Amino acid sequence: MEYPEEIKEFNERIRNAIVGKTPERKIWVTSLSYCLRKAALSIYLGTFKYERTGEMLVGSVLHEWLGNAISGEDIEFEVTVEYPLEDGWKLVGRVDAVKGDYPLEFKFKGFNGEDESSPKTPDEMNEPPELAKEQLNAYLNMMDKKLGYIYVFDRNGLSFKPFPIERDEKAFQKMVGRAKVVIEGVKQLESGSFPGWIKPRYGKRECKGCLFRPICEAVESK
Repeated sequence: MEYPEEIKEFNERIRNAIVGKTPERKIWVTSLSYCLRKAALSIYLGTFKYERTGEMLVGSVLHEWLGNAISGEDIEFEVTVEYPLEDGWKLVGRVDAVKGDYPLEFKFKGFNGEDESSPKTPDEMNEPPELAKEQLNAYLNMMDKKLGYIYVFDRNGLSFKPFPIERDEKAFQKMVGRAKVVIEGVKQLESGSFPGWIKPRYGKRECKGCLFRPICEAVESK
């Protein structure tokens, strides 16, 4: 029997509840910057909100401080955005702030000088971090905005530099393609298969501190 989409989605939720797992049909923009197998496992096991490094926690504190310091009626913080995907899935994100027509992302970086050529302050940077550009570009496309800014802060002295980022639709479609890989990975997990064909984006170095490393190693050793 063919069911309406709403009933199909409801039936799937019941099946997930029966087997003791209720994965949300949403994919966070930030998860697509890294290993897509990890993103699929995070959704399937419901662990995304627990996967926070010490550096991420420091960033959260600094984000909160900044929001309190510059709050006003002309700026909105922590703006949730969504983009529909296939089969009831959606791409979701949370923009740090929106000022008028401009989405803003705040990145707090340590300038310890890994080598002599490394920038010592935000002013010495020519470009913002690539992953920050990738994420803000996703938000620009999801919000139908042409231009946004990445603010890179020195998390020690809190000097900063804003970088303008223009919307790139082709790059966003590549990210949507990555989201589809995650969806396929979750479907395989739900059917009892392991998506071993999904490889880490940055190789084995990305596996070092991953929550799912024991799972992947156990499966791949068979």
